[in-house]
Amino acid sequence: MPEPVLHEHEKIPALLHELAHWLTQEAHNAVRHHGHFFLALSGGSTPRQLYHLLASPEWQKKMPWDRTALFWGDERDVPPTHPESNYRMVKESLLDQLRTPPWLISRWYTESPWPMALADQEQQLQQWLPKALGYPQFDVVLLGLGPEGHTASLFPDSPVLRSPRWIEHVFVPSHGVWRYTLGLETINAAHHCAFLVTGKAKADIVGEILRHSGGTLPASLVQPADGLVHWFLDQASAIKVSR
Repeated sequence: MPEPVLHEHEKIPALLHELAHWLTQEAHNAVRHHGHFFLALSGGSTPRQLYHLLASPEWQKKMPWDRTALFWGDERDVPPTHPESNYRMVKESLLDQLRTPPWLISRWYTESPWPMALADQEQQLQQWLPKALGYPQFDVVLLGLGPEGHTASLFPDSPVLRSPRWIEHVFVPSHGVWRYTLGLETINAAHHCAFLVTGKAKADIVGEILRHSGGTLPASLVQPADGLVHWFLDQASAIKVSR
């Protein structure tokens, strides 16, 4: 298994600029290769800063938005107007600011009953994405990291970690909520996965994952079959990473 690629910066703004640069490069590579860039987005406060950056006039011109298809790696089971909706966060921080709209926006239809929401998202994945070993293949999946090692809405000891389904509707006992998420096999079908992690509170779990390859935590199980895992870390979150 290839070693993860580490991108570390002392300050968060420099880290976000490197990630934005890397994303635009991958977007143009994908467009040259197969005509479109298929991107799964992450929720969270640090990704919100990334989306604000991508919405700036400078970065808007660098991304091929008219060839970019946006999906969400996971979503809370709340209406799209809810304050905790990942879609609402991305809409407010990025989509509403873009002069050129994305070629495709495929959100989770959380206002529908969950079986219908799953069926709709599965149909969207089937219709638009290329396939790799029977799974929809994103060019990039952006991921966050929870303090217990969860990523997307894949939590430790969750039965959906062993599921072959493309997507899941999963109850998270530690949070007392239902969520939608890409399955682990779908994430691992991506060309590249990119973790964006900041803050001293994440240092222990980042160090544990990157020191012990082959672990059982959900984030440790992210291993793209034909690509790489990139870790974008600020200095605070990387202090326990072995050099």
